[in-house]
Amino acid sequence: MPECRPPHRQRGFSLVEVLTVVIVLGLLAAVAIPMFVGQRDKGGDAAAKHLLRTAYATVEAASADQRDYSGIDVARLNATEPSVHFAAAAPASAGDQQVTFSGEATGYALSTTSGSGTTFTLSRDAAGVHRTCGAGCTW
Repeated sequence: MPECRPPHRQRGFSLVEVLTVVIVLGLLAAVAIPMFVGQRDKGGDAAAKHLLRTAYATVEAASADQRDYSGIDVARLNATEPSVHFAAAAPASAGDQQVTFSGEATGYALSTTSGSGTTFTLSRDAAGVHRTCGAGCTW
């Protein structure tokens, strides 16, 4: 007696199903990729800001006795905070943990450049503390 078998059918995805999945993945990539592109630059900028805050605390600690910033030099700052490399002349790179320092009796200026090329400056004078980083940049 012959066996009754159902006809053999191939299983898989239809062309419409595959195209739908490809289109959905393309839309997700179109939305997600631009969001992640600038994250590395933002991380470098955050590292530069943190470096300047550390340098700021170091300068303030070094001047705690006399409140005169002209007596502070790069060698003294490097001895006080070895994780930050203070330099008297630009350019200073945040990636290398470098900060440019210049001081006078009533104030000082600290600056470093992040990996994205943004130069961050923190200065102190008789009017207070000022933070700048170029046009359209705030911190």
